[in-house]
Amino acid sequence: MKKRLSLVLPVCLLVVLSLFTLHVGAQQTTIRFAVWDFSMSPEYQLVIDDFEAEYPDIKVEVIDIAAAEYPDKMTVMLAAGEEVDVFAVKDFASYSNYLHRNYLTPLNSYIEADGVDLSQYGSAIEYVMHEGQLMGFPYRSDIYVLYYNKDIFDRAGVPYPSNEMTWPEFREVAKKLTSGEGNEKIYGAYFHSWRSQIQCPILLTTDLTLVDGDYEFLRPAYELALAMQNEDKSVMSFAEIRTSNTHYRGLFESGRVGMLWMGTWFIGSLLIDEHDVNWGIAKSPHWPGTNPGSTVEGLTTLAINSKSKKKDAAWKLVSYFGGEKGAKIFASRGVLPALRTPEVLEIYTSAPGFPEGGAEALMTAETTVELPPSVYSNAIDKMLSEEHSMIMTGQISLDAGLKNMAERAKEIKEEWW
Repeated sequence: MKKRLSLVLPVCLLVVLSLFTLHVGAQQTTIRFAVWDFSMSPEYQLVIDDFEAEYPDIKVEVIDIAAAEYPDKMTVMLAAGEEVDVFAVKDFASYSNYLHRNYLTPLNSYIEADGVDLSQYGSAIEYVMHEGQLMGFPYRSDIYVLYYNKDIFDRAGVPYPSNEMTWPEFREVAKKLTSGEGNEKIYGAYFHSWRSQIQCPILLTTDLTLVDGDYEFLRPAYELALAMQNEDKSVMSFAEIRTSNTHYRGLFESGRVGMLWMGTWFIGSLLIDEHDVNWGIAKSPHWPGTNPGSTVEGLTTLAINSKSKKKDAAWKLVSYFGGEKGAKIFASRGVLPALRTPEVLEIYTSAPGFPEGGAEALMTAETTVELPPSVYSNAIDKMLSEEHSMIMTGQISLDAGLKNMAERAKEIKEEWW
């Protein structure tokens, strides 16, 4: 009898455990999360792992899309009604597209229920408000700063960039740092091929935006960049960057660039990449008439698909990414979170390899965004890139390029209506 009981009890226990497992599995909600270059961003998996540990009833299934394909592919997926619950919004042009197509879920009710203090997320959050509703929750926010190679400065006997440097001063310093020829040439500075590298810094000098259709205010920025490229030879030419498929990351990390104006996303790369560059950061150079620390800011948000049937679970993931727990994980990996409390910034600036004195470079004055939300943003973005390319390669004059921009922006708006 005792032997029979000893056999029955384990069997009963296994049955109970099996039923419990089936019950838990039946209660688990799977949400699908779309983001670009997930496999290249290990911090995302860290956040998801912590999230799933805290919410064992929710399983996150990631849809990993290549960065270059992301905006178009997301639009196609959402239009086709594919099952996507949460998706990252890469830029304001994409945000405008999703907003216009009614793919975004208003978040105010969730924010109010959880008592989220939006004042901690800075002024850029205003750009994802629509008719009083927050349509995307920020989880990272990058600003542009100035990276510099200390060894190149030391060899040239030039003081390191100050946090008060202006763009005209930037040009003069770049001249002093430039040396050598051919594959051994050291460039005093580097402008990547993106149009934003030239067009965005000067946005702080005007109330106009890049969707307004008046582009004369860009003239000083192009004059400076063209002079550095064609007269000073202190930056690699736009044509060479394109034909050689040069990337700012490789050029800076190989020790061939003295100064680089780039977003804070590059900090994380420099902290984990293998290189021998003795680097530092300073505030972004500013145009005369603006304050030191005036710079361009980019806000990356997570949105809940308006067609999702799992919005409550989706909000838990969104708020985890953008809240303090997610922010601390991002900060520990060299990714600047949108939530920048003193504690989060302490984690960010304490990361091994973070440059001494670099915390001050993160303190901003006025900030602006590259392209504000607009129904015209995608078309104008493409147009501006085309005209930028022709100006920088000398296919057209600066006068012709600025005129073309204005005329084409007008046509885009007329065609829309």
